[in-house]
Amino acid sequence: MGQLSLIFLAAVLWAAECAVIATKGPLGNESCVDYKEAFERFFSIPGEVAILQCPLDLNALFNATETAYNITWYEERTGSEITELEQSVILQKNQVFFFNVSMQHQGKYTCVVRTERACYKQATWLMVNEMTSENCVRPLTGHQQIDAHVNDLLSCPLRRYMKSVDSPSIQWYKNCELLQEDEKFARIKDILHIRNIHLDDAGFYTCKLTFRLGGVIREMGETIECVVDDSYLRKPQVIDPVNEIIKIEKGASFRKDCVVVVRSTGIPMVEVIWKSEEGLISNLRSHRIHQEPMTEGQTDDGYRLVRTLSVSNITEDDFYLNFTCQAVSPRENPTGHVTLIPVDPDLFLFLGLPLGSVALLFVLVVLLCTLFKVELALWVRTVFPFLYKTTDGDGKQFDAYIAYPRVLEGSSEKAEIFAMSTLPQVLEGQYGYKLFILGRDGLPGEAVVDVVQDALSRCRRLLLLYTASSLCSPEAQEWAEQQTGLYRALLENSLSIVLLELEEIREPLRLPHSVRLLKEKQGALQAWKRRKRWAFMDRKSEGHMTTFNPSARFWREVRYHMPIRGKAKATSLFRF
Repeated sequence: MGQLSLIFLAAVLWAAECAVIATKGPLGNESCVDYKEAFERFFSIPGEVAILQCPLDLNALFNATETAYNITWYEERTGSEITELEQSVILQKNQVFFFNVSMQHQGKYTCVVRTERACYKQATWLMVNEMTSENCVRPLTGHQQIDAHVNDLLSCPLRRYMKSVDSPSIQWYKNCELLQEDEKFARIKDILHIRNIHLDDAGFYTCKLTFRLGGVIREMGETIECVVDDSYLRKPQVIDPVNEIIKIEKGASFRKDCVVVVRSTGIPMVEVIWKSEEGLISNLRSHRIHQEPMTEGQTDDGYRLVRTLSVSNITEDDFYLNFTCQAVSPRENPTGHVTLIPVDPDLFLFLGLPLGSVALLFVLVVLLCTLFKVELALWVRTVFPFLYKTTDGDGKQFDAYIAYPRVLEGSSEKAEIFAMSTLPQVLEGQYGYKLFILGRDGLPGEAVVDVVQDALSRCRRLLLLYTASSLCSPEAQEWAEQQTGLYRALLENSLSIVLLELEEIREPLRLPHSVRLLKEKQGALQAWKRRKRWAFMDRKSEGHMTTFNPSARFWREVRYHMPIRGKAKATSLFRF
């Protein structure tokens, strides 16, 4: 029995050990999302430090700041987990540090990231090669390209490790020679600036990272094969000025930008200068003529350089003098010119002012004629009656036929009072017009239709009076149609018709169709409307007081539309 217990215990321990080993395997029994091999390779040489970085992008897989996870590294060759049991290995975040690398460390390593719910893995390679070159060039190198004739830079591939170590510093070598700070090279952190690049600057550059880790100073390096491209840098172009001639007054100030475009991927080695026939223009702002410091801006395909020429006070000596902008570069030195000349004599005083005065006078006359058309016309008719032909002998007896609907009470009664009393008082009593008013001038017993037709044939104008309700009812429209002559005059436009609107019409669609069309065509004289600019003239009495109290402006408009009693003979061609 005891022997069986021992056998059972041994079997349980063996199963547990197998389970532990399985969890530590590179693949394990769990299902991990496999991203295969990463394209990037890590290079090292024996005796230096090698750093492997997990190729998985954690932030693309899950929220690394809020999700708990752990990273495990496995060696593909042995299938074992990499731990820190050896002093030559340090695990830090998503990196593995191998100290004193040997050829046995070369191979494929798998990074496994586990969370509570998922598992991801991806493999990467560590390449370890012996140094065989006598010029300190490592067996495996990266490649970077810089452009000729400009200032450009090289970037150390080890820059990504600088935040993972203490006291990092980088030194640059070309072949085995340590590069020093001078006019050619400048070191800024992990960047090597190379000025005035030539074709012989191509070659192998090694950046060596020295740092402290685990209390010990370590170092690692990587070589870059630098290729100089001599094809991309184009000639600079002066796009402004382009041989300009500028007119300017004596004593004025002058500023002109010289704009140069350089198409280049690197920092351009181009200087923009201004010069005159007397030599280079001063850079001192205290001088009357000087050039300001050059400004530089980056564009989509290169750089835009600007330098400004400034002249504080133009003198006679500056006229007809060529100011030249030049772009100085290793490729070419293009130029652009600007010449100042005095402005032409000012002809504005001789031509501009008279023409402007005539134009202004014309505008004023047109404006006055538009605003005071009625007043001017009445004044001319009064002062120069001989300009208009007389109405004598035209076969007409009356100046105007007064028509108004006499159907409804209220407004129609007011219209009748206005037609029978006010109009005769003003037009006949004050201005001597002859009016025919139905009901006043017709003979008793005559048929209305005959009276209307006969009267209209003897009148020069038709004055149709209406209120808000006098023409807007079926009865009023029937009244208008019953008077055949009036209806024909409205439809056929055989007689000059003047609409007198005694009250505001708020529903114009209720007017008879012929009246509405006529109003839309020529408008109506609105006795109810009063204008503020004529208010001071309303105080002058026209000799009448009625329910309707039109303004003086209204009466002038009525007179304007009445026939003109001129004195010229009928053969005269003058008309206003």
